Amino acid sequence: MRGYKQVSTEYLDAAVGRLPTLSRRRRVLVATTFILLVALLFAANGARHFVPASIPSSFSSSSSGEKSNPKPSANLHLLIPADRKDVNLCKTMLSAAVAGYPTPTLINWGAKFDDKSLVAGGSHLAKISGVLEYLRTLGPERDDDLLLLVDGYDIWFQLRPSALISRFHAINNAANTRIRQTMGSKAAAAEGISQNIIFSAQKRCWPWKPEDPPCYAVPQSSLPDDIYGPETDTDIGFEKNPYVKFRQRYLNSGDAMGRVGAMKALFERAMEKAEKDRNFGSDQKIFSEIFGDQEFQREVMRQRHRSVFQKVGDWSTGRKSILNPQSERRMREHKQGKPDEFGIGLDYASLLGHPTVFAEEDSAWVTYNDPKSIAQASAELNIAPVRVHDLAQDITDSQPPFRPAVVAPGSIFPGDKTWRDVPLYTNMWTSVVPGLIHHNAHRDGLKSLRVSVWDRMWYFNYSRKLYESNAAGSVGPVAVVHDDEGREQAWWSPIADKGGAKSDKNEWLPWDDICKEFEGEVFRDI
Repeated sequence: MRGYKQVSTEYLDAAVGRLPTLSRRRRVLVATTFILLVALLFAANGARHFVPASIPSSFSSSSSGEKSNPKPSANLHLLIPADRKDVNLCKTMLSAAVAGYPTPTLINWGAKFDDKSLVAGGSHLAKISGVLEYLRTLGPERDDDLLLLVDGYDIWFQLRPSALISRFHAINNAANTRIRQTMGSKAAAAEGISQNIIFSAQKRCWPWKPEDPPCYAVPQSSLPDDIYGPETDTDIGFEKNPYVKFRQRYLNSGDAMGRVGAMKALFERAMEKAEKDRNFGSDQKIFSEIFGDQEFQREVMRQRHRSVFQKVGDWSTGRKSILNPQSERRMREHKQGKPDEFGIGLDYASLLGHPTVFAEEDSAWVTYNDPKSIAQASAELNIAPVRVHDLAQDITDSQPPFRPAVVAPGSIFPGDKTWRDVPLYTNMWTSVVPGLIHHNAHRDGLKSLRVSVWDRMWYFNYSRKLYESNAAGSVGPVAVVHDDEGREQAWWSPIADKGGAKSDKNEWLPWDDICKEFEGEVFRDI
């Protein structure tokens, strides 16, 4: 099974940020002035003191092919905040099991959220406190484990965990390259800035306003600035969704993935904010504020470490800083050190998970061995020429869809089918097949899609037997991938039991206790 070196980087490192530029004549004048300035500095200080500014290179992974010692195995923790039984929770659990993910831990199971003085009865804040309590039970020896956190009532799993873990590494590597380019290598190295946590991204900044750091201070999307054509990032007058042509740029907290150690620090800060104002609002509001503050302070660090050449470069290119006071913007204190740094970044291309809110017209279910289905879906979304052609290698290299490790009695699966033979939810603009589908679109009754398109998932017709096969399977790693040094690493479930879930109180919750009453809708075979 190949690792994340096989993931396409077309949308991982496409855009560092489109900065405003000066006119051609002025650029020539500035460049001439800059050369003269460098010459003067060179003459004044002597050749041995002149060090040209380094130019960050784009990310390139090792391709030597040499074998190296495997890394120690680690755990992939799957957390689902869910306090009650629900048919949609059962669809989330079923899809995770069939796709091969670890047995989930249900956060806040059985809790009551009925405090009328708090938003949503306090459930949003309990998501923070519940996850933090779980993280606090993990010792420092688990800091390099991975944590996958997903909403419990509107997320479906589509791809294997190997693809998700590979993409997690690839996104972070590309982001670290962008960090060095935007902050400067000196600042990034001196402050130890790197990305360790990924949230999904959405098109609208919510619930903050444009003058707040979660909206104005965050980086531009790494998607190409013409991904939706010449009207990208503009309101085209579509009343139902003014953001239809906007790129994903803002934090969505429906799914997040990160190293356990980094997630601990993040949730400790989130809890501090929640306790300061118990009615602060949603977890998304808190996490997006933390992200906005982080990005504001990264610019403070960049300014602090700029060399004279970088300052001249900023001026010559017309680069504008978010630190420049503007009457409508809410500015932040310029802090020493990096107290607001948490290594957060966003999944701009929706490689991990795709929030459907404000992106209702972006995707379709297509079968890659059926070009007609791709052409039809593209035409229905007014996409020409067709952009979707073939599957990413991290998908085709993963375990085939209908080959479980153990086959439950009475099961017959189409084992010859590949990922190209099954319907896959695909962003028709970017050609990305996301690992997770987040059904958070809500306008015009779109939450009903959790019922109407459930039968389009690749496993639907075999879901009961696939679930039974997963539950009967032996204990083994959920994924084996390679890191950027080519070292193989196995990822395990922290819970050996299958066929249900664990509560955050370590109580075993069998499938039948949670989902038996909903099987008519979940399986639709009775």
